[in-house]
Amino acid sequence: MGDITRETCGCYDTNANVYGEVSEDYARFPGLRAEVVEFAHLAPRSLPVLDLGCGGGRDARLLASLGRTVIAGDYAPVMLAWARGRALEEGRTLGFLRLNALALPIRDASVAGVWASGSLLHIPSAEMGRALAEVHRVLAPKGIAAISMRTGDSEGWKDGGSLEGRRWFTLVNPEAFAGCLEAAGFSDVRIRFAGRAGWFIAVGQR
Repeated sequence: MGDITRETCGCYDTNANVYGEVSEDYARFPGLRAEVVEFAHLAPRSLPVLDLGCGGGRDARLLASLGRTVIAGDYAPVMLAWARGRALEEGRTLGFLRLNALALPIRDASVAGVWASGSLLHIPSAEMGRALAEVHRVLAPKGIAAISMRTGDSEGWKDGGSLEGRRWFTLVNPEAFAGCLEAAGFSDVRIRFAGRAGWFIAVGQR
């Protein structure tokens, strides 16, 4: 798992400027902005929300603009620095945190929501249950998790594509992923298919 995390996040660090700029425009990701807005309204208002695997910070900044207190977390330090710089340019006040999805440095029941857009798909299937258990742990009662994944039934390394370098991808069956959320303790799990071909979002409550 350590090698997968280091190499995948190293790819994002190497391409931080390119990825940050390319991922900024919501028009490239049909339906995504509406999903972020819905999450902002669903998560209870009393506590901050966590953008888990924030990348360039696009969604974290949108959540902040909607009045949410946001923790933007990522494992890739250069990518996280890029996100921090862009937030400063836009005058957004965010908390930034380097984190590993398998051992979140966050207290139990301390966030109202966890938004994970295309980040947990870099977790191997053998560790997915552990990652979801961590998400469940940090959520306050009635807190909401919204996790976007790609449909499929395979996992492994992908070379190149939209970024130079090698990244790990885990593609999952939506119904099976819903079962993983339930096994981690989530209730009222719903699967919604995104406007982006091959993507879905799973929403569950603690």
